[in-house]
Amino acid sequence: MISMIMILNQKGEIMISRQYRDDVSRVAADSFRLQVIAAKEASSQPPVKRIEDCSFLYTRHRNMYFVALTKSNVNPALVFEYLFQKIRVLKAYLGEEFDENSMRNNMTLIYELMDETMDFGYPQNCAVDVLRLYINLGNVKPQDEPEPQQLTKQITGAIDWRREGIRHKKNEVYIDVLESVNLLISSTGSILRSEVTGRVQMNTKLTGMPECKFGLNDKLVIEKETAAGRKKSGVEIDDCTFHRCVRLGKFDADRTITFIPPDGEFELMRYRVNDNVNLPFRLIPAVQEEGQTK
Repeated sequence: MISMIMILNQKGEIMISRQYRDDVSRVAADSFRLQVIAAKEASSQPPVKRIEDCSFLYTRHRNMYFVALTKSNVNPALVFEYLFQKIRVLKAYLGEEFDENSMRNNMTLIYELMDETMDFGYPQNCAVDVLRLYINLGNVKPQDEPEPQQLTKQITGAIDWRREGIRHKKNEVYIDVLESVNLLISSTGSILRSEVTGRVQMNTKLTGMPECKFGLNDKLVIEKETAAGRKKSGVEIDDCTFHRCVRLGKFDADRTITFIPPDGEFELMRYRVNDNVNLPFRLIPAVQEEGQTK
């Protein structure tokens, strides 16, 4: 799978590297620095670069490059998901706006995270709630130490986003639906494109391992009820993405979102609506042409 992970600064210098296989070396960083960073191609070229029989898959955070090197035929979506999860884990430990200095000041922590999140080039556990149980460095507060068998189950089991034994004096669930309207309008006032993007934010404070259900009306529900002779208005959703705690099989079957939620704040889903958007405002453009170039 992945042969090496490197984190480079904007000058192309290696800040941190971890080699998981012996088929690549740190010399490959020189090729990446010369052909990508020095050539200033990182912002205009695809995030996959093939140099000397080695594939470089990279993404940026602030002025740093997170690069994965491999010589095998890997799944690029898996590699990029690991890089994004790696940045998310570092944000949890070092802060949302971690930079080069904070990286250099926490070398031991970052090497521990590299060893725990990947084994022999294969991504392993990237759940912050599980990592914080046995990595006590950084600003993530360690939780109560679980039993060894519970820790093994959380690392290898299907539910790694929530640990067992959570207790709250009062069971509470907070749901926020945040939507934004995006509008593209011409100089004559006609609407060229309009869409609504939204996300469902939740904050759960529940005891144990509760199973929650979240109902949703969309186009598939309308079609089923119309075929049965019952018509009901709903929302036609073009696409939606869910948190990994959602059971997609049940969503495909009855269009209900069933999940065991993580403890605390998390994003349950994102969605987008393109058709029948009722705009909450009206724009009247006033365009005055002062010449052929203005």
